[in-house]
Amino acid sequence: MSTRTAIFKEQVDGTFQGIYCHHDGYIEGVGATLINYYQEPLKIQSVIDAEKSLSSIGVSNEVRRYYDERNDLYNENGELRYCLYVGELAEKYIAKDLEQIRTFNYLTITDNDEIDGYHQHVGGKDTFIPYRGSDNNGFLYVQKLTGQWLVSTLKTNGKMTNFKPLKSYFPK
Repeated sequence: MSTRTAIFKEQVDGTFQGIYCHHDGYIEGVGATLINYYQEPLKIQSVIDAEKSLSSIGVSNEVRRYYDERNDLYNENGELRYCLYVGELAEKYIAKDLEQIRTFNYLTITDNDEIDGYHQHVGGKDTFIPYRGSDNNGFLYVQKLTGQWLVSTLKTNGKMTNFKPLKSYFPK
């Protein structure tokens, strides 16, 4: 079973862009990789800009298709070298603020940069219902413009905690 997550980056206009990551979303996995290798804000932005639904995040921001890269996947420390994806479908997100992320009310964006969703017949008219959130499994990561990483985790009551600095999980 995978620990799925979403990784967001604050934009200059105060909104957030994000992507899906399927494996190792827990703090010791994706969280540690983000803290150790993605302090420079442009680095995670380049991963988001690749517009791929990630299978795994690596120590390099180079995004590669998993089936094309079977050799040399790990560095000498046993860490995954590249950000890997399997399918061609993008799973990217936008949010207007941290609260929209924390409450899984962020929007999914299509490959054509349109809000993804479906149409439903409601009250005698066709209504567009946007997809919100993802099949996240308890961890949400956000990088602020300053480079600071934040994390929200799932509480026992099924709600997400307020965002707190990811560094607080990695005492020196």
